[in-house]
Amino acid sequence: MKYTKHILVAIAILLFSFLFSFYARTYNNGSNSIALILAICLFTFFIFNLVIRKIAWFKPYFTSKYNFLATKFRTKIEFDIPKELMFKKVIEVIENSKFKIQLVNEDKFEIFAISPVSFKSWGENIYIDFQEDDGKTIMNFCSATISQIYSWGKNEQNYDQLVQSIEESLII
Repeated sequence: MKYTKHILVAIAILLFSFLFSFYARTYNNGSNSIALILAICLFTFFIFNLVIRKIAWFKPYFTSKYNFLATKFRTKIEFDIPKELMFKKVIEVIENSKFKIQLVNEDKFEIFAISPVSFKSWGENIYIDFQEDDGKTIMNFCSATISQIYSWGKNEQNYDQLVQSIEESLII
């Protein structure tokens, strides 16, 4: 049951690919100009996303609700630790994990990290910022895939791994 959604998405992708190739062969009379133009546009878009993914300035692009080609996972978690200490602890945890820190803004308490390319994804951008509310520290977490309509659970895995590492580092 846990992987049903993933299997259905894989079947849908295969079905769409089959129908598109069938259409290109049947109704294009041997001319693949439409398929070629589509392939060039998708390739250009893909390369563009790979090039800009490590630039923190593009955070609004990757996290926008209108960017349907980047799957996002957003959540908040509260801690009873001061914001400054929690910020340093999360940086320490990220440095000891598979993630690579791209930018740390100590004035705004923001962290931008990336995950490596894997079998399931082309990598994810991870955006973390901290706020204080009623004496508690709130960590805002956002993981966004690069050029993927579906994340195959990678965004959630990034969150789970980070929170587990934070909790393990806080145990004395």
